[in-house]
Amino acid sequence: MEKLHKGSKAVYMPIEDDQSSNSATESDGLMSEGYHAPAALRWKSSRKFRLLVACGGFLAFLAYSAVLVSVPWMWLNKERLEDADDITSPLKSYVKYEPTFFGKTETSKDYPLVGQPSEELDASWHKIMQYFYAEIPMEMMEKLGRTKQGIQLPNGNYLANYAFIHQLHCLKRLHQSYFPDRYFPNMTEEEQELQLEHNLHCLQMLVEAIMCKADEAPLTMFWFDESILPGGNRTIPHQCVNWKGLMDRMEKVKVDPFTPGLLVHPKYGPVVPDGRKTVLDNRIGYVKHATPLDREKWP
Repeated sequence: MEKLHKGSKAVYMPIEDDQSSNSATESDGLMSEGYHAPAALRWKSSRKFRLLVACGGFLAFLAYSAVLVSVPWMWLNKERLEDADDITSPLKSYVKYEPTFFGKTETSKDYPLVGQPSEELDASWHKIMQYFYAEIPMEMMEKLGRTKQGIQLPNGNYLANYAFIHQLHCLKRLHQSYFPDRYFPNMTEEEQELQLEHNLHCLQMLVEAIMCKADEAPLTMFWFDESILPGGNRTIPHQCVNWKGLMDRMEKVKVDPFTPGLLVHPKYGPVVPDGRKTVLDNRIGYVKHATPLDREKWP
């Protein structure tokens, strides 16, 4: 896999289906095999000259056509990559896109993150959720104009939460809500109400995320042998982020919120005074009618 370097631009790769990709490869091979050098050596010099002139004109035409095609394409591609430059992210230069096939999974036993509860599934979620909290540079907070309202860390950087991790957190919460006896046993009536509000909040975030990114890969349809209803064929390449490269970067910016003394609320004091042994008073993780703290009163 190509290494991601600081300062490099995100790359959007064109996606071709299997058949068109294979056909292009075969055609190129046939073109090279179809050329016979001995026949060209028998041409007369005048014919050679005319041929060279014709080839020169043809190459000039190709070059002109290439400019006409490539310049608008480069402009459109640039627009896709940079038309939202006002949206700043420290991860932007580390994101690389590539064609990706999703595995064919038809039953819950095949789902790696939303299957039946198990120790293995919980461990998979934990591996992702360790990146829920991250740090961003002070310079970025200054650019955003949020230093006064942000949560500064001891090293001078600021606490953040990347949207895609938050969205995955929402999926995790929705999945866990199907199995309350395992993940939220003996919920009170108030907790059940908070759980519903948290789930609806998560659904709204996911609706926004899907509409924002708009995966345009067409899912063709086919008939089932067992049902009159049509089904979707998901075996088509999607334009996806190189997940390993992104997680390698997240490893460098992640923040462990259970580090004693790292997070101190200006009004209520240390968030986890006993580290991971701290018992939080809100296991649902949702606050109704929450408002930002007055940082003039509580700096």
